[in-house]
Amino acid sequence: MVKKAVLIASDKSGSGKSLFTIFLSKYFTLKQKSVLPFKCGPDYIDTLHLKNATGNNAYNLDTVLINKKKLRYNFLSKLNSYDMAVIEGVMGFYDGINYKTFAGSTYEVAKMLNIPVLFILDTSSTSFTIAARIKGLVSLGEDINVAGVVLNNVGSEKHEKMLINAIEYHTDLKVFGAIPKLKDFVLPSRHLGIYTAFEVKDNFYDDIVNTFSNYVDAGKIYDNTDYIIDEITKDKKSITKDKKAYIAFDEAFNFYYHDNIDYLEENGFQVINFSPLKGELPEKPDFIYFGGGYPELYAEQLSKNNNLKNYIKETSKKGLPIFAECGGMMFLSNGIKVKNKFFEMCGVFDVNVEMTEKRQALGYVNVTSLKSTGFFEKDEEFIGHEFHYSKIKECNENYVFKIKKVTDNSINYDGFVNNNTIASYTHFHFLSDNCIIKNIIKGV
Repeated sequence: MVKKAVLIASDKSGSGKSLFTIFLSKYFTLKQKSVLPFKCGPDYIDTLHLKNATGNNAYNLDTVLINKKKLRYNFLSKLNSYDMAVIEGVMGFYDGINYKTFAGSTYEVAKMLNIPVLFILDTSSTSFTIAARIKGLVSLGEDINVAGVVLNNVGSEKHEKMLINAIEYHTDLKVFGAIPKLKDFVLPSRHLGIYTAFEVKDNFYDDIVNTFSNYVDAGKIYDNTDYIIDEITKDKKSITKDKKAYIAFDEAFNFYYHDNIDYLEENGFQVINFSPLKGELPEKPDFIYFGGGYPELYAEQLSKNNNLKNYIKETSKKGLPIFAECGGMMFLSNGIKVKNKFFEMCGVFDVNVEMTEKRQALGYVNVTSLKSTGFFEKDEEFIGHEFHYSKIKECNENYVFKIKKVTDNSINYDGFVNNNTIASYTHFHFLSDNCIIKNIIKGV
C-alpha cells in the first residue's frame, strides 16, 4: 500500500520546523488529503497546532517514552486510515539522550520507520557552507531516506542562487523551496516553548499556507515522499464506555499526549473536557485528569474559582481517582507564587509552588517509587519527562518518587499521593512500559 509520509528535520532548534510542518499539514489538508500529524519527542504544544491545522489528532513519536515495537505498530496502524503522515522532528536531527547511538532523536525515528526526511535549514549568515552542513547531516547516520531540502531565512535572490548552486554541485539532493526572512511569521515563545494554539489568530494557519506557497513547491514534496506500508488490520473490539473521565482542557491546561486520551477511551472511559478557567465542575466523574499547561499565567483567575477549588479538594478526600501532571500538580497545591504575589489553589497537597526565572528541570527521568501505595509497589520503576520553571518552595508532604535524570544520572524527588489523588512534575506517556495509569484506573 502506497501512502505519503514526510519528516521535517533540521540541524538545530529555531530553524523553522514548527511553522513549516504546520504549512505542509494545512496545505495538503486544503488539497483534500487526509493528513495525520505527528511530533517527535515529548512535546505537547506543537501537537495542538498540528491538530488545528489538519482537523485530526496529532500524536507523539517518542522512542524513549514508548516501547519501539509499540511505537512502530501505533504509527503504521494509524496511518492505514489516512493519505499522508506529516511529522515534525525535535531539536537537531541527531539530538537525543546518547551521543553514540543518537537514541531518542529524530534520526532514530526516521531510521526506525524509514520515513522520507525533508531538511529545513536556516541559511542566515551562510552561503556555500550549506553544502557541508547537508553532507554532514546525511553522512553521519545510516540508512536515511532523504527526500530533499528547503532553505529558510534566505536573504536575497543572489543569496538563494549561491545556496542552490553549492547544494546541487556538492550533493544530489533536490531543493524544494527557498523561504525569505518573514518577520510576520514568527511564532512567539515563552518559558515552556512556542505560544499555544489557543493564542494564535483564527486565520493564522491559512495565512501560513498563502505565504509559504509562494516560495515552496509543495507538489514536488508530495511527489517525492512515497511511503510503502503493509496493511494492518486492527481488532475492532466493541468497547462499552460506561465510565466518565473528565479532562481539564482550556488555555491554562492543554499539555496532553493524545495517546493518553485514546488509552482512556480504549479502557472504557467516555472522555469529557471541562474548563477550570470557566469554573466548570465535572458531573459524576469516575476519574479526573489535570494535565500540564500554564496555570501561572491564569493564576489570579483560577484562584477566584472557589467552587471548583472546593469541589476538587472534597472530591479528592472522598477517594475519587485524580491524576495531575506538572501544571495540574501546581493547581492541586496550596497555591502558586508569581512575581511576589501568592494565589491560592485547591490545597489538595500541603505544598507551595513558586515560579522562577530560571528553568528548574528539563529531560527524561527514570522514576522509582519510594513506598507502596494503592497505585504502585515500593521500588516499582517508570519512565517520564519533566520540564518546568517552577519549584516546590514549602513542602509538608512526603515525596513518593525518586527521579534520576536519564542523561546525567542526577537525583531529585517528586510526586505526592493523598487518598486516590496522585500528582507530580513528571509527565507520563500511557503507552510506556509499566505505565502508572494502569494502576490509577484499575479500581474504577
